Amino acid sequence: MENYIDKIILWEYLNQLDKQDQQIILLYYWWGYRDTEIGEILGLSQQVINYRRNRALKQIKQYIFKGNPSP
Repeated sequence: MENYIDKIILWEYLNQLDKQDQQIILLYYWWGYRDTEIGEILGLSQQVINYRRNRALKQIKQYIFKGNPSP
């Protein structure tokens, strides 16, 4: 049950991200695509994908570590 609740909370954080950043995070961590492959799918460079993925992760970490119950 706790794992399910963690997934719901993580999904709430993901929903706070820009739609394209959500896609990047899901493609990278859920589906296992590399930055280059995601770039080809979204029509962006590997560098842009890497930057946006790291920025999105930083935003999620800020939500979590600030102890916010929800975004």
